[in-house]
Amino acid sequence: MIQGWLWRLGLGRGRVHVFYDEAYRLPLSGIESSVGIEPRGTDFTTWYLLEAGVVRAVDVRHPVPVSYAQLARVHDARYLESLSDPATLARIYATDPSEVPVDALLDSVRLVCGGTLGAARLALARQGPVVNMAGGFHHARPERGGGFCTVNDIAVAVADLRASGFDGSVAVLDLDAHPPDGTAACLAGQPKVWIGSVSGSDWGSLPPGVDETRVPDRCDDALYVQKVKDLLARMPRSDITFVIAGGDVLAGDRFGRVGITLAGARKRDVAIASALRGLASVWLPGGGYHAESWKLFAGTVLVLAGLGHQRITARYDPLSARFQRIAHLLDPEGGPPGMLAGEEPITLEDLEGPLRLGPEVQPRVLGHYTAQGIEYALFRYGLLSYVERLGYSRLRVEVSSTGGTGDRIKVLGHAGGQEHLLSDSVLEKKVLQGETFLFANWLSLRHPRARFSDTRPQLPGQEVPGLGLSRETTESLLTMAQRLGLAGLAFRPMWYHLAVVARSRFHFSTPERQGRFEALMRDLSPLPLVEATRAVAEGRVRLDGQPYPWEPDDMLCRLQPIPMDTDAVAAERERCHFTVVPAAS
Repeated sequence: MIQGWLWRLGLGRGRVHVFYDEAYRLPLSGIESSVGIEPRGTDFTTWYLLEAGVVRAVDVRHPVPVSYAQLARVHDARYLESLSDPATLARIYATDPSEVPVDALLDSVRLVCGGTLGAARLALARQGPVVNMAGGFHHARPERGGGFCTVNDIAVAVADLRASGFDGSVAVLDLDAHPPDGTAACLAGQPKVWIGSVSGSDWGSLPPGVDETRVPDRCDDALYVQKVKDLLARMPRSDITFVIAGGDVLAGDRFGRVGITLAGARKRDVAIASALRGLASVWLPGGGYHAESWKLFAGTVLVLAGLGHQRITARYDPLSARFQRIAHLLDPEGGPPGMLAGEEPITLEDLEGPLRLGPEVQPRVLGHYTAQGIEYALFRYGLLSYVERLGYSRLRVEVSSTGGTGDRIKVLGHAGGQEHLLSDSVLEKKVLQGETFLFANWLSLRHPRARFSDTRPQLPGQEVPGLGLSRETTESLLTMAQRLGLAGLAFRPMWYHLAVVARSRFHFSTPERQGRFEALMRDLSPLPLVEATRAVAEGRVRLDGQPYPWEPDDMLCRLQPIPMDTDAVAAERERCHFTVVPAAS
């Protein structure tokens, strides 16, 4: 029904031009665990749209970073100078200064800002909608940034258009869950500018002329969509409109208080697209601190493509789909299991080395993967470029045999005049429950340049903060298991927090152990994860009144899932009751 409505409105299937670059991802390794931001959200949305054929590769445009001269049209010189100080950026992104690679972070910000400007120019040329896959930094004021917004990309784009001779009217339709305080300050007093907003927070008075509507907490879809339609009715017809299709309006968002559903957001976007039909518009995602925020903005682009009826399946995992696609490209012939493109099975020449009958053999992980092959795969998956943006150079991979517990893979990189260990893993094939799994005996992701802080406290077992690449590493290992023809991936979490982080993909090997783990998570849920895992590690947890030592049992992720005995899991979960003894003062 929605599809037919879209066609009648003239919003049928059409090309959608988007601006995107892999460097849109912020090089902040701890922002996911400490703040709750999904750092891959922009990538997830783009990957899905490409995979689904909604956006074609030829319609993806790579932005040109804005210059400081362009930024200076909006932002004060003293503020721009302060951006070279890691402390300034750390305040904006609620992280520790040690985690801020200043140059790489500012490169990302300027690139996104350039994407908004490029989208505005293209929208005016096409007289239609253009999407920037990141942007909507509406909390950045002329003299300061805040709320994860360093510079105001909309204001910078407007200023550059004006400098280029554009004298038309501008509208900013801000549907982020928070008011457009920064944008209002940047554009205050400018002629031919209208700003309208529907948000869920009251941040005091905004500059005169801002049409602000606040909806109640946990607003339902019907009321929210009606408020948006009311705002659209008051919005003047403008030569270009910037739309922040906020992803933080979803129920359960960490910082937003609006509380609508994905379906409600889709109806919102249909109403906006209808109102702006035939006009230049730039669409930006704004904030989003919910696991499904990427789906909201993907739905926005679906509406613009005339595919507003298309649903994104609940089980679709864009990271897994992306890695599977790259894995196929690495081995397009579907050759021998475990081979990277260009690698060969072990030959007689390989065997001569250990027997001292010929030259030394090149070591291979699990008999298949060379150091060069692993490094190339990490490059194709985009992991090496991300680590380089964290401040490490001259990355290299080492592989060796431990002689007993499996084969070892180390990734090393240079920073501060020395070489650092960044990733260390020990892998083997292991039979569990009658099937052979890829078993990670050891896995450590390390960011030695960062330091622990109040926002990113040290967890049991950690020597240095992590790289923020645990999900990518899991997908890489699952791809390896698939290539080797194994049942899946397994590991033994030595700490409670490792099991909690892995729970979405892994489960314990027996229903009883899974049930106790679920009961433990239930009873520790009032505590922050760092406090909960410390309580377990320090022996302050009781099971039915008795001391409970952590059980480091095997957790499995099968490539072909097998249903677990849910009744047995539930029975054990309901039988067990955990309590926590307060820490000694």
